[in-house]
Amino acid sequence: MSIRATLAAIFGVALAAVLVAGGAFYFAIAEMLVFQRRAEASYDDLKLHVTLASNASRYMNEAVKSVLHGSVSEELSSAAEATARDLDAIEARKRAMIADEEIRESDEESTEEIEHIGFMRASFARIVGGVTAAAHVERERTNERHEMLVQLADREYKAEFLPHISAAVHDAERDVARILDDERHLRARVALLGAAATGGALLVLVVLLGRLLRSVDRGFNALLEGSRRIAQGDLELRLSVRDEHEFGRMSAAFNEMASSLRDAQASRMRMEKLAAVGQLAASVGHDLRNPLGAVRNANHYLKKRIVGTELGAEPRVAQFLSIIERELAACAKIIDNLLDFARERRPRFAACALRPLVDDAISVVEIPPRVRVDNDVPDTLPVVEIDKDQFRQVLVNLIQNAAEAIPAEREGRVRVAAERTGGGVTLSVVDDGTGISEETLARIFEPLFSTKLKGTGLGLAISAGIVERHGGTIEATSALGNGTTFVVRLPAREEPEAAEPALTPTGTQGV
Repeated sequence: MSIRATLAAIFGVALAAVLVAGGAFYFAIAEMLVFQRRAEASYDDLKLHVTLASNASRYMNEAVKSVLHGSVSEELSSAAEATARDLDAIEARKRAMIADEEIRESDEESTEEIEHIGFMRASFARIVGGVTAAAHVERERTNERHEMLVQLADREYKAEFLPHISAAVHDAERDVARILDDERHLRARVALLGAAATGGALLVLVVLLGRLLRSVDRGFNALLEGSRRIAQGDLELRLSVRDEHEFGRMSAAFNEMASSLRDAQASRMRMEKLAAVGQLAASVGHDLRNPLGAVRNANHYLKKRIVGTELGAEPRVAQFLSIIERELAACAKIIDNLLDFARERRPRFAACALRPLVDDAISVVEIPPRVRVDNDVPDTLPVVEIDKDQFRQVLVNLIQNAAEAIPAEREGRVRVAAERTGGGVTLSVVDDGTGISEETLARIFEPLFSTKLKGTGLGLAISAGIVERHGGTIEATSALGNGTTFVVRLPAREEPEAAEPALTPTGTQGV
């Protein structure tokens, strides 16, 4: 997991914990509000029953007075009305609680409480009727009135009416106790949920932070160790690329930097080597040119002096003089290559068509009769800005090497082709010779490296330098037994100019 993803996960876990805690707090508040409403309803119910009991007791006291006096007093009627109102209020309150889904009790409990109210209403109606009847009994029948009142008080009020009030008060107290118990359980659940959410979040955060810190520590240690080894010169060091965090990309960038440093060092060493070889070539070329000139003049003088003499007529003498002349020419060519490599003359760019230039290069190459060289460069190819003389030298070197790569015991073919590619022109020289090994292929452009018996190892090095000074690239691909392909890429002109006329339009030379 990347550092960014880990931090996002940490933030997500923290946010989830906050949301869980907030949700638990919200639902706890909602439940507490419900508990508060239930408690208020139960308290009001309890208060109404207490008021009912008080008014019913007042009614019974007034009933005693009225029965003793043999008349219905206003206080008795007022107490009866107050008790009836209490019963109505209790019933209305209970039905409102039943209708409220949040605070309603079970259907069995609700039915039981409504029945209690009905029983109390019927019992009180019997009490009122009995008291009224007893109050209207004739005054002379005092004992009878007293007996009726005692029976009402014992049989109806104490045995029927008051037990229902006690039951209702008991129900209200039960509801209050249940609410308190539910509230306790709710607080315990909220505390447990909060503790679980907090503990889980802390555990996940610790795990994620631990992984993040370990990854960062490993990444920094790997980069520090790699930097130390790079500073000590170990440019072959490569860090393992881990995709699990940003240090994977940093390791990849570190490896790219190490490769660039290695390539830069190799390039610097190559440039230093080329500079040393160039200085040596210039020195040796100048030092050898005068002695070789003297030898050439001496050979020419000897050849002129013995012409027509008995010594000059000997075949061996003529053969040796010819060998000296041929080898002097070879030495002169070697000196010219050394000086060309040392000078690195800047190109004189001019518009030039490639096909005629390829024909010209083919015409000056010593091609064996068994080798066919084809110029497949199209006439429609755009002209390029090049130094004609220098680039012809490149073509001569490539074509000469391609022709010499074909074994003497069989026929072969060299093909020169070109095409426009994007913003430039690509030229290729392909042969079907013996090919080049992978080890040799990696060194063919090094100066003084050659696999030929008489090679100087400067032809391809000079060609590579010329192509680079033209702003192009040269590369080779090969495999033993499958021939070799040299590819030169050059920038093309945006506005073609008139091409130079064809020099020697041979097109095909060889077999």
